[in-house]
Amino acid sequence: MSYIEMMVPPFPTLIMGGYAVFEKGTRHFRRTFTVFDLIYVKHGELFITEDDIPYTVGEGQYIILVPGFEHFGHKGCCVKTEYYWLHFSMPNHYDLVEDGIDNWADILLSEGDMETPSAYRFCLPCFGEIENMKFVENIFDNLMSISHQTPDYQLRQQLYFQEFLLHLQKEACKIPSAAERVVEETVKFIKDHYKEELKMEHLSNALHFHPDYITRCMQKIIGMTPNNYLNQYRMNEAKKLLAMTDEKVANISQEVGIMDATYFSKLFKRLEGLSPYEYRRIILRKK
Repeated sequence: MSYIEMMVPPFPTLIMGGYAVFEKGTRHFRRTFTVFDLIYVKHGELFITEDDIPYTVGEGQYIILVPGFEHFGHKGCCVKTEYYWLHFSMPNHYDLVEDGIDNWADILLSEGDMETPSAYRFCLPCFGEIENMKFVENIFDNLMSISHQTPDYQLRQQLYFQEFLLHLQKEACKIPSAAERVVEETVKFIKDHYKEELKMEHLSNALHFHPDYITRCMQKIIGMTPNNYLNQYRMNEAKKLLAMTDEKVANISQEVGIMDATYFSKLFKRLEGLSPYEYRRIILRKK
């Protein structure tokens, strides 16, 4: 895989961005740009050839098309495909290299002083997969939703674009964000203590974060609150016990940390669409 190596600041400059939909059978255009063209697929997949190399860009993946290389769709979309696109230019020199950056500390080239800014080395993969799709798509949505009626809208779009590039570099180095670390600790605590009575104050005291902050991190990264995650995890564990043991539902309820068996059954049906008894009967029938 190739990487785009550049020095920042200054950051690449966003020219224009948009959101497009290709119906089934549509191919990407054939053209050669003088600027970079970044494509991120939200749903579906695009079949793009650049410099005689074919790529399949699927959901959650992106490709950065390089100036001077012809690119085109070598195959029509198999399904309806939605994607974001960003055109940007590089104010400084860049190189196409074969090796990226593995260590986050290696991005710093030189410390700044009172008159000189710090210098950094970025190596962005030309083709990759986004780990935190929700975070990235939120950046794109914010970038696209800025009103074009305000005279500073392009400046504000540039800030979101820089945040996106910084996130790409972090993911390439496998550096978790602060929110991701909070979610990782929260999920681990829930898995270790789901059999006990768990409240937000227990999480807050264990992780040393405010309950509202923990909740925001969970919703931002995995799209659910700590309580929703706890309930879902308990139901998943309960399904294993229902399928693999002859334990009574009341005992399974207590085993997964819910002392009220009636509440457990109602919660199970709300989340799974059928009662614990119905679930067990279906599983036994399949066996």
